[in-house]
Amino acid sequence: MHDISLDGVYLLLPDPPPSGEELTLRLSLRSGENIDAHGVVRRLELGRGAAVEFTELSPAARALLAQFLSLQFSHDKSEA
Repeated sequence: MHDISLDGVYLLLPDPPPSGEELTLRLSLRSGENIDAHGVVRRLELGRGAAVEFTELSPAARALLAQFLSLQFSHDKSEA
């Protein structure tokens, strides 16, 4: 996982799936918690990775991700 938002994630993969492929994801956050999601590959870069848009994210998973992103943003801002 390279970049993540409430809308999706960029996955670093040497052999990414094709654009349009639907995926089931389990994302492990640095906090040790996992987020289960469904998504679709919207863009791929061969040999590098794929941008995946979330198509299904439970309310609990969305809240957990929002909390993680908020903490991550405040941590990154304090390092600037």
